[in-house]
Amino acid sequence: MKRVFFSIALVISLGTYAQEKTNNDGQFRELYPKAVAGDANAMFSLGKIYLEGSSSAGKDTGKGLSYIQKAASAGNVPAIKYLIDSNERSGSGGALELCQRLQKMGDKYCASKMDGLVEKSIPKTASTSSCKKIGDLYDSGNQGGVVKAEVMNCVLQGLATTVPSEQAMSYLRSQANTDSKAFLRLMPYVLKSGSPDWDPLYVEENLPKVGLNFKDAQIKEIFVKNGITFEGCRKMERLRKDTLRQRPSVCRIAAKSGDEEAALYVGESYLGGKDYFPDEPSEASTYIKEVLNSKNPALASDAFILLLDLYRKQIKFHDHFTLVSKEIKRNSPNSKAALASFSFEANYMQKNHPSMALDDIQSIVDIADVNDVAQSVKSLVGKTIDEVIKDRGRMIRAVERDSLLDYKKRLLTQKDIEEIEAARQAALVKAAETKATAEGTPPKKPETTAEKKDPTLLEKIFK
Repeated sequence: MKRVFFSIALVISLGTYAQEKTNNDGQFRELYPKAVAGDANAMFSLGKIYLEGSSSAGKDTGKGLSYIQKAASAGNVPAIKYLIDSNERSGSGGALELCQRLQKMGDKYCASKMDGLVEKSIPKTASTSSCKKIGDLYDSGNQGGVVKAEVMNCVLQGLATTVPSEQAMSYLRSQANTDSKAFLRLMPYVLKSGSPDWDPLYVEENLPKVGLNFKDAQIKEIFVKNGITFEGCRKMERLRKDTLRQRPSVCRIAAKSGDEEAALYVGESYLGGKDYFPDEPSEASTYIKEVLNSKNPALASDAFILLLDLYRKQIKFHDHFTLVSKEIKRNSPNSKAALASFSFEANYMQKNHPSMALDDIQSIVDIADVNDVAQSVKSLVGKTIDEVIKDRGRMIRAVERDSLLDYKKRLLTQKDIEEIEAARQAALVKAAETKATAEGTPPKKPETTAEKKDPTLLEKIFK
């Protein structure tokens, strides 16, 4: 049963095809002499029959296109539209010129196509000839986004005078506020040193707003071509009025684009508020951290030292101590700088131990016991231990107290112990004098040999 239905369908299909062939053969015989005689409509219709192969004459792409092109040359609008669509599909050239012909004839078929055709046909590098073509399009009323942008680009490059240069710059700036492609076209003009439109600060502030990244390869290439590097920043006059705001921007852009030397300079400048950079430690931190893991050991080391300076300035104990203790414990290339900076922890502990966690205090004491820590720092930590124990009172466990006292013995020198005892004796004498003055009696002083041999004798006397 299926075979019967298939046979019937095939007969019907072949019959329909034969009927179409018969009809197109009739058209072919009618159109052919007219086309040969130069009738544009006949040439177009005959050309389509050849392209489709819908007559007994068979398919002939060459003849088909030839007739359609002749029809288009004779002004046949359907033929022109057919070639425009065909060229668009194949990606071959010619569609733009054909659209221009239609426009001159008053036909609006290409109104929505022009921008796309222009974008495909313009060369990457503008030239006098390409700018003339774009200018002609613009003057003929084609003022869509792409055409307009290219005209402005040609004017700004000095390759056309279609509009005043001020108008071109104003237009490009307005477009660049929301369009990344327009922003990329604008960048070379506003970054060109010495030009009236030079404005690196504009680029720095607006580049991220249009979705671009300072480290994109294309953007970095524009920066380098226009001297937006650390070298460009370094050589720029700092005191000129026109560079007071722009120079820091050049330095920051270079840093944001990945120039580590620029990042280190900007971080240091923010840290000290120098070279017309404001004193802003939080900004300094952003740039310094960019270089902390640099593959250049010298730069990484400088960044480490600057970051320690920053944390000291901000009195960020935990950030500073985390950085220092990590480098000291793993004996890294930065350990020497970390050891030199450890005095910050010792002084911080001396002044703030009542409000510090005991774990932090014990960690500082532990680091202080490292051989390479300066003795002056060891002594400062050791001398503070008694105050820590006294301050904690019953809150400190015996094992914790004993551990701290053991560290104290190792940290203090004999001279430190003598100084502590001398200070204690001096305090006792002062207390005795104060008590005697209050009671109106002269204070007693140690005079005997026994008293001198017993350091606690005064304390016993005045209790």
